[in-house]
This record gives sequence, structure tokens and C-alpha cells, in this order.
Amino acid sequence: MKITSAAGEATDTGRFGRDQAKTAVLAVIGLVMLISAWSLPWVSVSRGEYAVDRLFGRAPSGEVRTFMLTDLAGYWQPLVFGWAALLVLLALAWVRPVWRFWLRLAAILLGVVVGVGTLLPATAAIDVSGFPVDDHPDTDLLNGVSLGLFGVVLLARAVTTLPEPPAPAVPEAVPFVFVDEPIAANTTPFVWQGSRPNVRPAAPWWRRPAPVAGVLAVLGIAVLLITVTWRAIDPVDDQTPDLGALMVAASAGWASAAPAAGDDPVDLGRVLPLSEARAHLLAEQAGGDVIQTAASAWTGPDATLVSITLLEFSSAGSADQFQRSYSDLREATPGEVTPLAELPGSAVFVDAERTGVWAVAGRDEVVLIVSAVGGQPGTVPVVESLVREQYDRL
Repeated sequence: MKITSAAGEATDTGRFGRDQAKTAVLAVIGLVMLISAWSLPWVSVSRGEYAVDRLFGRAPSGEVRTFMLTDLAGYWQPLVFGWAALLVLLALAWVRPVWRFWLRLAAILLGVVVGVGTLLPATAAIDVSGFPVDDHPDTDLLNGVSLGLFGVVLLARAVTTLPEPPAPAVPEAVPFVFVDEPIAANTTPFVWQGSRPNVRPAAPWWRRPAPVAGVLAVLGIAVLLITVTWRAIDPVDDQTPDLGALMVAASAGWASAAPAAGDDPVDLGRVLPLSEARAHLLAEQAGGDVIQTAASAWTGPDATLVSITLLEFSSAGSADQFQRSYSDLREATPGEVTPLAELPGSAVFVDAERTGVWAVAGRDEVVLIVSAVGGQPGTVPVVESLVREQYDRL
């Protein structure tokens, strides 16, 4: 018995096609961008405009320092490692087609991480600039960051451009013809088609649980990274306490008086005696960042007017800058200055005529100012006691 068969031709899956050419072009352009980014400046740092310079009309420092990627110690090493990891993923996806689905997911996740890290060189630049952090230096991202970000995007895109390998072809059943017996001229030969295996086509990837779980995991991690990065850049405190509820109560025998702040406006003439021009500058500086105010005032039996004013700023940096500006302006006027050692940055000021006492302190985003004007000398201990008590309530 003879069995004849017809064999099909094998499909060539290893040829260099359009997708492979597109991947190669994207990879080359991305690699050229990363090399160019290595040789370009990444970030510039300028000394912050100290608030007292504005108040006294002095021109701020114009010094600007520019840094390459290699200057940012502790920042460039993990970034370059991420670039190298993307190149490794591209090479594996090229030579191992069966791994491409998972390599795509890894490239997307790594691209998000490295892309976010590319946009965060400011902290490292401030650390190596030598400028005081208390002056709040300004940073600007330069061309190196842009090229680095585009290079990372192109490398990640190159990995995802490679096509998935085709599903293994199901061989067709080979027809078999029995030729044991001679076939008459007018007789149709019996052709046995063979048994066809019951093979179901593979379901698309979005109907398979494993790929769907991988995609959801990548999206979840990306959202988590973006959220954490956003909170690190712009922290938001949704629980804003009522400053009025934190005010110190008046002592027994003291009568209420008009406070220096109410419904957000602040009487800077009460808080800090200044000329009209400087009071306007100080109000302009504080007004944009003050989000809440509270104040109380009392008149004592000896006609001493005591006032407590609380100013809550949008950030601890703005509050610290305003407090330092206040202290510098008070130190520029004749009188005595006494720091309170247990309260960082706080100080008590007594004018030369000893007719008034002012004190300033800060805690997080809140600046507190206590003043005692008129009355008999010797009100410094009273002001110091009020500052400590009010500080503890914040």
C-alpha cells in the first residue's frame, strides 16, 4: 500500500520587516539624543531673591550656576542605569520574540520611572550649588533634560514597536490516498482526508487573564508613581485648622481691644511700625501667600495694649521667609534684640525709647507676632510668656 502526501511550505518569521526597521530607527535616534544630553547642561541654579532685599530696595544677586549631568552626584548614576536597562530590554525583545509581551510591559514601566526621574534634578543641583537652602534658590531645567526625556521615550517606544511573534501555524491534514487496488477508469477514487485535530484559535491578549493583569499592574504602578511625585513636589494639607480656635485667651482683668488682623486684612502698622513704602512692600510679599489670619488684642490695667497676630502661609518656606524679613527689619531699627533659645528663629525686640516690645516666632506654616505697646516698662517677660504659650498651642 502506498500513501502519498503534499507538504506545505514553512513560513519565514525571521525576516527584517517594516516593524523591525522602525524599531531600529527609533532606537538609533533615542540613543543619539541620550548621548547629546550627556554633553549638554541640565539645570541652572540662581540664588533666591531674599525678601529683605526687596524691602530695602537692594538689587538681588544675579549669579547663576549651570550644571552638567555628571556634576549632579547621586542623581546621574541611577538615571544612566535606567538608560542601560532600556537598551537591554530592547536587545532581549529583538532576539527573543516570545518574550516581547512581558518586555513591552517592563519597558513601559521603566520608561515612566526614568522619565519622572529625568524631570527631578533640581534637588541635586541645589545641593551641589553651594547656595544656602534658606534663600530658596531658583532652578531652571535646560536642554539636557529635554533631550534626555525624549531619548527615554524613544527607547521605550522602540521596544513596544517590535511585533509579537505569530501564533504557531496548525499544520493542515495531509490527504492520504490508498492505491492498493487498481482504480477503474470510470470509478472515482476514495480519498481519505485524515483526522483533523480539534484545535481552537488562541484568544486575543485582552481576553487572557495574565496579560490583562500585567497591564493593570503597570497602570496602577504608574498612577502611584505620579501621585507620589506630585505630592513630593506640591504637598497639600487638606486639614487646615482654624487659627482662631488656637488663640491664647486674655488674662483676668484685661479688656478686649481691636485686633491687628481680621477677615484676612492685616494692619501692618500695628504688627510692624514701618514707613508707608516699606509697609506696602511687606504687604505685597505676604498677601499672595497668606491663606488665613487670626488676631486678638487686650488692654491691661496699666494701659498696655497687647496684640497677638497669627499669619498662616501656603508653605513653610514662605512663612520662614516672611519671619526672617520681619526680624531683619526690626534689627535695622535702633533697640535691643533678645533671641528665645528654646524657639528656633524667634526673637524679642525692644525699641530704643523702651515704649514698645515686639516678638516674632514661627512654627511650620504659621508666623506669630506679639506686641506690647504703651504702659509701664518691664513688659518683656509678659511678651516672652505669651510667645511661648501661643507657640505651644500651634
